[in-house]
Amino acid sequence: MVGHGAALLLLLLAGWQKVLALVPVRDVDVDLGQNLTLACAEKDALVSTGQSSGVMWVREGREDGQVQRVKVELDGSFELVNVSRDDAGNYSCTLDNDADAVKTRINVRVRTPPPALHNVWVKPSTILANILWEVAGTGGYPIIDFTAEYRLKPSADEEPEDWKPIIPTHIPPNSRQIDVYHLEPNTTYSFRVWATNQLGPGEIVEVEGHTHHSIEELELARHLLAGVENFDTRVWVAAVGIVMGTLMILGLGTCYLLYHECKAPSQLEEQEVIELVPNIILNPGFFDERTERIPQDENSNNQTTTRLNNNTVIQPRRL
Repeated sequence: MVGHGAALLLLLLAGWQKVLALVPVRDVDVDLGQNLTLACAEKDALVSTGQSSGVMWVREGREDGQVQRVKVELDGSFELVNVSRDDAGNYSCTLDNDADAVKTRINVRVRTPPPALHNVWVKPSTILANILWEVAGTGGYPIIDFTAEYRLKPSADEEPEDWKPIIPTHIPPNSRQIDVYHLEPNTTYSFRVWATNQLGPGEIVEVEGHTHHSIEELELARHLLAGVENFDTRVWVAAVGIVMGTLMILGLGTCYLLYHECKAPSQLEEQEVIELVPNIILNPGFFDERTERIPQDENSNNQTTTRLNNNTVIQPRRL
């Protein structure tokens, strides 16, 4: 008899699952902490036709803690007060006079702050650390930003210090890591990070990391040159070509200016020679004047004579 009863129960459960599979599911979203009201669609149809029947709501996998927050109204609607994370799931309603037929099936999705980040770990160096994480879910709303903080790990007899923000305080939602600078070598730090959406900050994940003993230049160079193996040499060649081309243009420009400055005085001399030609034509004796100097007399008279091109001598005036 026990075996036949168990077999009958399995058949009933299998039939119920087939009935549920045939009923379309309607999705309903509700924020954490709000009240939820679900209506049985077939009940409204019965009321409009003048029939009366009771409504029974069933939740798949209902927990005992939900009973105190559940209420079925006179019109057959299902009301759930102060929705929690555990209230998410499938709800269905049936009528008392047709309990074998599911009339309405609703999938309740509870929107919450973001859940805890996954695979949060720290990659420490000597004076810096790199915090990495993965996102498992958004809570129903898009993630606005991430927040990370750090502090020294307190010893057993010390009071923990305040958390220090990691810059930037609002990490972009597409980021999956953040660097922490100005750490002390050979020191243990606590780090925590969380996500935030429009419902507020999510669960905080805290991890620890211990910085290395000493500052090694090779390690710092490795951190600064991370990704060099993937660097495209064509970019470097193009940059060098641009710099060399710029220097060549500057050199040619400097040479042209120097050449122009050196050439300018010769042009000025040619211009002076051209200006002297009219003077020579208008005054043929311009270059034929000769000057003879005679020693001064007892009265200190300047007896310098001037001889023109026509051999006429002009004596200085005596005092």
